[in-house]
Amino acid sequence: MAEGTIGRGHSSTGTNGSRNGSSVQADARAIFSHALACVLPEPAVRRYVQLDEAANTLTVAGRKYDLNRYQRIVVVGGGKAGRRTGSELVNILGERIAAGALNVYQEQAREPISGNIKLFAASHPTPNEAGVKGAGRMVELLKGADSRTLVIALISGGGSSLMALPVPGISLEDYVDIINLLLTVPATIDEVNAVRKHLDPLKGGGMRKMAKDAGGFISLVLSDVPVTKTGVVDDPSVISSGPTVGDDSTFESAKKVLTDHNIWAQAPPAVKRYFEENLGRQDNETLPMDSPLLAADRSQYVMIANNDLAMEAAGEKAGELGYAAHLIGWRTGSVADKIKAEVTREIEDIWKVIASYLIDHDRIAFASFSTDGV
Repeated sequence: MAEGTIGRGHSSTGTNGSRNGSSVQADARAIFSHALACVLPEPAVRRYVQLDEAANTLTVAGRKYDLNRYQRIVVVGGGKAGRRTGSELVNILGERIAAGALNVYQEQAREPISGNIKLFAASHPTPNEAGVKGAGRMVELLKGADSRTLVIALISGGGSSLMALPVPGISLEDYVDIINLLLTVPATIDEVNAVRKHLDPLKGGGMRKMAKDAGGFISLVLSDVPVTKTGVVDDPSVISSGPTVGDDSTFESAKKVLTDHNIWAQAPPAVKRYFEENLGRQDNETLPMDSPLLAADRSQYVMIANNDLAMEAAGEKAGELGYAAHLIGWRTGSVADKIKAEVTREIEDIWKVIASYLIDHDRIAFASFSTDGV
């Protein structure tokens, strides 16, 4: 979010050097357009991923991968930006990608991006069978990865639903029912994800665990969680329920979410049975935060776009247009400072923050903008 003091060096001005309404609105549109251009999936991928065809070397955020060491490149993942990040990765790597599975919005699956990457028409916010089928294909690819395989995971917001894969014994209906039940109480996204991670083998580091034999593992991530209720900015364990990172939640903490919100009794019997059977056991637990699989020489996690990047771009454009830009909540971990996307519910709070920067006779154009990769 960028907010400016009116009336500094602009060719279209009103009385006393202040901008008129139409020029301020045009400036707001220009600021938003620039912010969006900086966080679109395609430029976000290109910023961090480059291929040197002559040397057959892939560079990701400064780290070089000698592709001569790998027989196969496999692409998995999904989310609201899944199709667009996948398409750009295909533009870079082309036929070097041997196989892939991406779960994307239903309408986004209609146009293929590659003969080697299958798009599955998943659903959000309620998972569907096509998404389960796509997640199952990801499991096959991940478990089939060996020391000559480079896995690239494309993760973005909405992946928790789009890549849903209930554990054996839990039906998709049970899975949907427990998530919907959590939506009837004031559960935080962290709490909802703790439950999801213990009903879904892909979540909570499950993708990384399944690809334990892979020669390399890269996560390219667009964050849709500027800050969680616990005050963590761009928490990797929350984005799409953290399929490629470590997790410190447990079956005990997942059950506690349901009991604390007084909905344990209403949970589907199969869910309660599965939780009870796994309490205190490690077999089906999420990937530990200190797992060797997450060591720097075995995994690379790259945040390719987030809210701070959009804010920084908005501030730059505002400065170019002559405004004194105040980036409120930029690069902070404070829940109170972060201005989040639910503008309709938080408009009063946003206005209170802006008002503290105003002086008498300021002319105001208020606009809101958000992007989650679509």
